Amino acid sequence: MQQNFPTRLSELLISRLCHDLVTPIGAINTGLELFQETSPEDLNESKEILNLIFQSGATASSRISFYRAAFGANGDRTSPEEARQLIEKYFDRSKVEFNWEQESGNELSMQGWGRLLLNSALWLCDCAPKGGRIFFELPKENNSTFTATLAAESIIIHQGTLEAIQGEVEVDEVTPRSVPCYLVHLLAKEKNCSISVQHSSPEIRLKISKL
Repeated sequence: MQQNFPTRLSELLISRLCHDLVTPIGAINTGLELFQETSPEDLNESKEILNLIFQSGATASSRISFYRAAFGANGDRTSPEEARQLIEKYFDRSKVEFNWEQESGNELSMQGWGRLLLNSALWLCDCAPKGGRIFFELPKENNSTFTATLAAESIIIHQGTLEAIQGEVEVDEVTPRSVPCYLVHLLAKEKNCSISVQHSSPEIRLKISKL
């Protein structure tokens, strides 16, 4: 029996968010416990623990900011430069590099594309566990098309993600891993856009165009 659609989607998004926040928040708690047990005279160990807490706090903060824009309604008002900063901070410690066609896109042409951009980045980075490079081409005033191309030596398309982004699954079949892909499909459909995915090793090219 199919679950209530909004409830199921909310559950999946919350699961994904919590999964990605458990590690940095857990590290903050561990660091605080260690700091409490550390002797005040042991300055070197105290500095290492404080560095762990600082890095974990920064990771948690960047992930919360990213998900607020990627999953929240205000994400559609995310500017090209804001999206770029969110993506680069979120993946700061990953092996994926990002190339942007232009330093900043046109605010008007990008309106409504923020969440599409952020969730597309989530999927493509998940496809490159050993690292790679993603090239972004943002919509322009005379061309309402967004393109993201992943180039990597090793590309893994996890089960259900490609089907989710192409809208070939029911919401009951979506998982926390594939929910960003399903959200891309829903947002594109809402904005009357087509989605095409081309996969020929060593590249994946995602193209979203206004019909």
